[in-house]
Amino acid sequence: MFASENKFQKIIRTILDILNVLLGVGLVVLAVMAFINTDNNKWLFPIIFMMGGVMNLFTGIKAMMTDRKVTGIISVVAAAVLAVISIMSYIAIGGR
Repeated sequence: MFASENKFQKIIRTILDILNVLLGVGLVVLAVMAFINTDNNKWLFPIIFMMGGVMNLFTGIKAMMTDRKVTGIISVVAAAVLAVISIMSYIAIGGR
C-alpha cells in the first residue's frame, strides 16, 4: 500500500508542476500585455496577482506533500497575501 501512495503523490506532484508551468506562461503573457498598455489593460492586474497567488498555493501544497512544512506554510501565506492584493487592486481600479 505504501508504494501506491507514493505513486499517487508522484502523480499529484507532476500535475501541480504542469499546472504551475501553464500558469507561469499565462502570467508572463498577461504581464507583458498589462505593461505594454497600462491604461487600457489595468484590469489585468488583479488577475495577475491572483494567478501568482494560485501558483504559490500550488507550490505550498507540493512542499507540504514532500515534508517541507515550513516552506509550504510560507508559500500558502504568500498566496493569501497575493489574494488580498488582488482584491485590493480590483477595488482600486474601480471594481465593485
